[in-house]
Amino acid sequence: MMPPRWSNILGRVTSAGPYVNERLSIVVLTSVIAAGIAAVAYADRSVTSLSLASLYFLPLALSALVHPLRISIALSIVCLALHDLLSPVRDTGIRHFTGDAATLLGYVFVVIVVNQLGAQRRRLADLAAKQRDELAAEINLAAEVQQSILPRSIPTVPGFEFAARMYPARIVAGDYYGFIELANGEVAVVIGDVSGKGVAAGLLMPSIEVTLRMDAPRFPGTNDLLHAFNNVVHQVTGGHRFISLFYGKLCARSRSLEYTNAGHNPPLLVRAGADPSRLDQGGPVLGILPDSEYRRDVVTLCQGDILVLYTDGVVEAESSTGEEYSEKRLATIVSSHPHESAEELVESIYSSVTQFRGTTPQADDMTLLVLKVL
Repeated sequence: MMPPRWSNILGRVTSAGPYVNERLSIVVLTSVIAAGIAAVAYADRSVTSLSLASLYFLPLALSALVHPLRISIALSIVCLALHDLLSPVRDTGIRHFTGDAATLLGYVFVVIVVNQLGAQRRRLADLAAKQRDELAAEINLAAEVQQSILPRSIPTVPGFEFAARMYPARIVAGDYYGFIELANGEVAVVIGDVSGKGVAAGLLMPSIEVTLRMDAPRFPGTNDLLHAFNNVVHQVTGGHRFISLFYGKLCARSRSLEYTNAGHNPPLLVRAGADPSRLDQGGPVLGILPDSEYRRDVVTLCQGDILVLYTDGVVEAESSTGEEYSEKRLATIVSSHPHESAEELVESIYSSVTQFRGTTPQADDMTLLVLKVL
């Protein structure tokens, strides 16, 4: 087995490339060029039946891609000198001078042509790198804007405990969660998922935030709010994108939650001694069908109840064998940690999903919102 030190060196050499480590690439390629010239010179010295001058074109062409033009031309002269000194095939007099001149001109011509191609490649690479950096900066800016839209603090409601976290699959996520404090002391709890991933999906997030905050106080029922919001989404997207959304209003005095589920993964209400309940009353996803009707429902919350809101990236996370995490596993992990705080429970769920996923990359945004009744 190769010693670790040499294995690391070989790994660095074989991974060297113009977009990985430019300096190491030049060192490696220069070594290859020198070895190529030496190999051709050795063959040129050994073969007596024909001239191998044309083989010097190969390392010279590679040099023209790597080195400045002056270095490649200097190497052309070196190759010509090596051929003149080592090759057993000889011409004499003017023919000898003319042959050397023609060979040198051929070397220089190849070097100039390939050097220009290399320069064009480098210009295109620089342009691509510049555009890539500009796009990355814009995406990072979009991510910052998105993070500013998400709640900066968790509301404090006597008798209840909240925690929420979003884990984007990319820099910009298509998930959304929020808390809206209403005038009558109620708190709206929202979680949503825009169809698609990345920047295109994330662009709709601000409209969710703005529209909900503007319209929430105007509509007494959660179903009425989502009926109006559905039409807004349809007008904005033209029916080409949709949003799944769960909207609930928590009343601390009556310990009740009025909600409407617009095609979102049903939140799980986990309580001791009973099977988890799915909050699935509502209607279709937002944005596809204008004037869709939505239903509302009210659930009474008891001490020790845990309500878990989540997006599909949680339950659809796949293991290395292609198995999904599933709603059943989510309910099990929540039921097995009844004494954890809401924040600790979010971390436990995320750790469970991550462990289940193993080495499989995260394919979709994951968002968790936990409400615990104290």
